[in-house]
Amino acid sequence: MMGRLNHDQEQFFYSFRLDEAVPADHPVRRIAAVLDLSWVYSELAPYYPKTGRPSIDPVLMIRMLIVGYAFGIRSERVLCRDLAVNLAYRWFCGLSIEDKIPDHSAFSRARHERFAESEVFRQVFERVVDACIAAGLVGGEGFAVDASLIVADANKQRSVRGHAFVAWRAERFNRGRPLLARNGRLVMSAFMPPIRG
Repeated sequence: MMGRLNHDQEQFFYSFRLDEAVPADHPVRRIAAVLDLSWVYSELAPYYPKTGRPSIDPVLMIRMLIVGYAFGIRSERVLCRDLAVNLAYRWFCGLSIEDKIPDHSAFSRARHERFAESEVFRQVFERVVDACIAAGLVGGEGFAVDASLIVADANKQRSVRGHAFVAWRAERFNRGRPLLARNGRLVMSAFMPPIRG
């Protein structure tokens, strides 16, 4: 006989343990086994006021960022969305099934407002990476960065008008070949690649 799910009556109570839903071999279990963030509260205490509304738990934010780094989630919006639906991520961050996920803007506010003048994020990150290297979870021989800083070689006093740049490109790429001109203005050479940008 073919079975069917019975949705005639909603269940009043559920017996659910998040710990049982996370597989024993999931990577978050290996990270959680070696990660001790108890020092974070004392390290970050000077950056929080003594009065006012309680902030988002800094350990929760760090754990969320670790999930992002460990699983290649580069967007904080996507990280918050994935944390809402992934039970293993929730377990690692210490969130229950009912706990609300912090808004993605909390990360940028923390970086650009609360910790803008300090090196605390770098220090926290280094301590976490050191713990992972000591536990053998990471090799520590190399790393990848997802952005590059390039110093611009721009000088307003030495700038060149657009038509002078086009003429320079034409000279460079034509090497003596005839240029196409219309009404005394350079249009383009048959051999000059188009200017993009």
